Amino acid sequence: MDATENVQDSIDKTPLRSLKDTSKIEIMPLKQVTKEKTLKKKWKKQVEQEESDVPRLPAGEFRPKQSLGQNFISDVNIMKRLCNVFDEEEGGHGDGRQVIEVGAGIGSLTHILFKKYPKMSAIEIDARAISQLSRNIPHLDVIHDDVLQVDYEAVSKAKDTKLWIIGNLPFYITSQILFCLVDYKNFIDTAVVTAQWEVAQRIVAQPEEYEYSILSVVLQLYARPKLLFKIPNYAFYPVPKVDSGVIRLDFKNKPNPPCAPLVLKRILRDSFNQRRKMFKTSLRNCLDQLEIARLPPELEDARPQQLTPQGFVALAQWIQKHGNFKANRASYGLHDNKRMSSPLGPEALEPSPKRVWRQEKHGEY
Repeated sequence: MDATENVQDSIDKTPLRSLKDTSKIEIMPLKQVTKEKTLKKKWKKQVEQEESDVPRLPAGEFRPKQSLGQNFISDVNIMKRLCNVFDEEEGGHGDGRQVIEVGAGIGSLTHILFKKYPKMSAIEIDARAISQLSRNIPHLDVIHDDVLQVDYEAVSKAKDTKLWIIGNLPFYITSQILFCLVDYKNFIDTAVVTAQWEVAQRIVAQPEEYEYSILSVVLQLYARPKLLFKIPNYAFYPVPKVDSGVIRLDFKNKPNPPCAPLVLKRILRDSFNQRRKMFKTSLRNCLDQLEIARLPPELEDARPQQLTPQGFVALAQWIQKHGNFKANRASYGLHDNKRMSSPLGPEALEPSPKRVWRQEKHGEY
């Protein structure tokens, strides 16, 4: 036998090998594969069944309006977590007549709330959304109105209870809705709302922090704000560019600041509009108007970021006491039939109880 035959014989006796190593591949019987596919189908069907109860945007029928700031929460777990805040913080008692959802949209959040609180009400301005609400939740009490124009005092009295407010707020009017709730704080127990993450941080910001603002001062004076959790932007549809946060505002047993609201409002706006400047500069127009020569020495060189909410109240009280309001009655809500004396200044500083902090129309924000 020559060398060529020896090589050929060696090749013939060598077992064939696959180009790929199949030693780790598990070959399952056909029955087992079929069983696993069935389980996956059942799991998928269960998930779809759980989410099918939540109203979705009707294809080709409802396109979110950018002009109304419509970004709907699309994550069911986040909706449930938001609705559960009332259970955790308020005990979740009653039939829900005290629950008011602001900006219900097509009712994704409303559907979950309504199961817990069948006597709740929802406020919505978009007629297309109201059509969806009446179709999906026919027994829901819907108030067709602008959330900034609703008389929450009248709603509270009609329901014979203080209100629990909940809502996914439009970004572009978030601050004004919050100021509106402050105007009606005597008729609201609590509010649980979403806000742009930056706004949520401003609400709970402390002096000396970058986010400290008018919103920080006002909401910390009139309520007890608490930042609960963050919502990623992909949990909304359409997907916004920023994340959101859930804020709880506790208005219960929170007394109003012992100063005239319109004086406080003027001080806050003048100072935070020029937040880098000292009070002696930013409040100059206000002080000249009220014939006040100068501020107390400890405040003249201070800036708004340095003053606590209670510090702003003390400043408002000082201005009330030393200012000449006789020539500025209209600007500060003065009434001729009131005397101009009190330990805090003019006792006639009584603004309209329903409109202090919010503006008149969306276009003014």
